[in-house]
Amino acid sequence: MEDLIAKIRVIQLTTIDSKIAEYILDHLNTIGLFTSTALADAIGVSDTSIIRFVRKLGFKGYAEFRNEMASRMASYYDNSQDNSLLPGEKYARTKEQLKNGNLIADVVNYILYNLEKSFAKMDEATLENVVRIIMQSDRKYIAGFRGTASCAQYMANRLVLLVPNVMAILHADAQAVETMIDIREGDCLILYSFPRYSEINYLLMDIAHKNGAKIILITDRLTSPLASQADVVLVALVAGLGFTNSYVAPMSISEVILLAISSQNNEQCSERLHYMDRIMKEHRLY
Repeated sequence: MEDLIAKIRVIQLTTIDSKIAEYILDHLNTIGLFTSTALADAIGVSDTSIIRFVRKLGFKGYAEFRNEMASRMASYYDNSQDNSLLPGEKYARTKEQLKNGNLIADVVNYILYNLEKSFAKMDEATLENVVRIIMQSDRKYIAGFRGTASCAQYMANRLVLLVPNVMAILHADAQAVETMIDIREGDCLILYSFPRYSEINYLLMDIAHKNGAKIILITDRLTSPLASQADVVLVALVAGLGFTNSYVAPMSISEVILLAISSQNNEQCSERLHYMDRIMKEHRLY
């Protein structure tokens, strides 16, 4: 990318060109997500000005420019990630990078990348299937452990406002098995699991699968070793800049699922939520 920066420095820039150049240099790791129109709107210039500028840089058109920026972003992301590393190893690898003075911008870049790539792998048909499974299930078991427990707890705490029989499984011990042992056909398991895929995830999925329950898996890739037993797989990227995973993407996907359920115009959901509101308000349980 040094060659792009060098080109910008040597070409003759108009006032508008300078405005565009400054924005691009400030957003090198996310500029590949922008369409020409979105970029023009963000900067406050015309589409024509954007296209004229990228041609000055030597690109045939905006599509070629965007593809190169997207490739750079993917390379930057992939080269800095290794999900097989332990947290301590990740910390040792990244502690110098965290001192580079661009921490806020770097974190934002990672979050935007995770969100864009995660939602790109999700379509309306898959979302409708997830909603259908949840709404048609008697009992809904929601599991996540260690870092992913935050995702499972968020989902369970919000879902119980809309539908009954929601059970959160947040501790990777015998109690998880005791809770799951009664899962049956007509129930569903929503499991959050990311590298390094704890063994208990395989056990819970095996119990649910053998007992005929539907399984919704939220994980980091469609080729996850857990995916073979799932009825639906939702991809959420969690790699972060530092020594821990970033759960912004799976939290956002959970929110989309909850919003999709709440938009079903289901009278039972509405009555349940209003009844719960009245109790909370009466007893001041805010």
